[in-house]
Amino acid sequence: MQVFFKISFYLFLFGLFIASCKSKKVIPTDSGISEKSTTFLLKALGKNKIEAEWLTAKAKINYEDDNEKIKFTSYIRMRKDSVIWFVAKKAGVEAVRAQITTDSVYIINRQAKEYTIKDLNFFEEKYNMPSSFEAIQTMLLGNVLYLSNLKPDSEIKNNQHHLYVEKDNVRAEYWMDGTNHRLNEMQFSDIRNDQTFRMTFDDYEELEDEQIFSYFRNLNVSGKNTNNIDMDIKMSDVKINEPKSIKFEIPKRYKKVD
Repeated sequence: MQVFFKISFYLFLFGLFIASCKSKKVIPTDSGISEKSTTFLLKALGKNKIEAEWLTAKAKINYEDDNEKIKFTSYIRMRKDSVIWFVAKKAGVEAVRAQITTDSVYIINRQAKEYTIKDLNFFEEKYNMPSSFEAIQTMLLGNVLYLSNLKPDSEIKNNQHHLYVEKDNVRAEYWMDGTNHRLNEMQFSDIRNDQTFRMTFDDYEELEDEQIFSYFRNLNVSGKNTNNIDMDIKMSDVKINEPKSIKFEIPKRYKKVD
């Protein structure tokens, strides 16, 4: 349960939003790919955005931090702007069930017969970082998460389009494929607290409605005063816009824990 709770937190860590910033000109560089304006690149990211009222998927997850390694299979259901539901299984047996709403997180530990309920404000109070339902929803769909009201600068770096912006000690960076302009990576760095959250996207395939979806993600958290996290997420059986039932009932005999 502790591992799943940490995973939930680090997904919410992407909910970093800050105010406006002055943009600059595109920085020219020598590269084999064609240079594009910041405006063009932002439009390309928007064009590649997955639109879905519903998402269901299976995910094989390899999780590692400074203290432990764990592998499990997760089943995911998401209804846009409403609820995100997870079931985590090990060896085919349900270990954890979780539900995230726009204001709360509910986690059931089947093995210990315990459950916990946390307001999203808990993440702000405990980790001094804003939390956002929209952020985890965005990542599940494989879409780009922008810092609010900020227009980044751009350059060509490592044969990719690199967008970047910094405001109030938070630096946001995005890497895009030099040819098809798909999102390869996004990274948020808390400069003051020396903490970095990085997520990469790979294995793009076409869904039934011709939208292009990233089936492989890597999530990495590192920093001077944080537990280092590395998590591979391999998704399959992805379906969008197919409504599914979402069941989340806490057994009466289960004990509530903080």
